[in-house]
Amino acid sequence: MMNKKDNYHLRYASFYNSAEWKALRQAKFDLADGLCEMCKKEGVVRAGKEVHHIVPIEEDWSKRFDYDNLILLCPEHHNLMHERISPLKKFLQEFDGDTK
Repeated sequence: MMNKKDNYHLRYASFYNSAEWKALRQAKFDLADGLCEMCKKEGVVRAGKEVHHIVPIEEDWSKRFDYDNLILLCPEHHNLMHERISPLKKFLQEFDGDTK
């Protein structure tokens, strides 16, 4: 019997491995010329690596294939969107008292 956690992972693995997602992801890469869209707005040219859902699919599953809900991001901007920071950066922020 599958528990909730297993069901969750199966659902998302199935989505991210689907031909429809892979085609949509590739279309986003192609239209963005493979460049991070946030860097581009800042005047920086950097390769995009992650197609990010602006409205997370955990919040609105119906937006998982919505092209307008996607943005191509470099790893740095993708981590910022998910509020992930390195342990060193977190330590330095705490040490300096900087919460940015």
